[in-house]
Amino acid sequence: MPAPQQAGTVSYATIEDPNVARKVTETLAKLASVVDVPAGTPEGQVATIFFDPRCPYCHAAFAALHGRIAARWVPVVVLGDPDGGNRMAAAVLSGSDRVAALKTMFDTKGAATSSAPASAELIAKLAENKEAFASIFAASPALRPGVPTMFVPRPDGRLAIMVGYETGDDAKLRAVLTGS
Repeated sequence: MPAPQQAGTVSYATIEDPNVARKVTETLAKLASVVDVPAGTPEGQVATIFFDPRCPYCHAAFAALHGRIAARWVPVVVLGDPDGGNRMAAAVLSGSDRVAALKTMFDTKGAATSSAPASAELIAKLAENKEAFASIFAASPALRPGVPTMFVPRPDGRLAIMVGYETGDDAKLRAVLTGS
């Protein structure tokens, strides 16, 4: 993977080999997530976005992208207070409508989250998400870990990686997805 480019607080990199990009995308699709994919979305146009439930940049990204792009939102608790973060993430993953649960969690900043501890099964899934997140940055030490981290498939088979979020990045993400 080439060295990332820095632009403000957002860093970019690309997995150039389409075969490697496909394998990464397939692996990411197996993680516990919130699938926010409108009907009729072409198979190769689903972004995978790692987020921490307490991250204001993740909230801004969700607000800008929800309903506008197809995404798998993968919770990863990386911002301290793992118990609180795990309760919030588990509440989203255990919701009967995960998209609505994610929206509510962001809108209320987790105030509607149960104080009950998450189940062992959900904690294991969140640990798997965190392990995948850590392995991404271990494999590409030039990228600085952060949330949100977005994996955006390109029409040519490459996979763009965007770490961080700034206002206007939603347009960049849509351009990458469509190849424009």
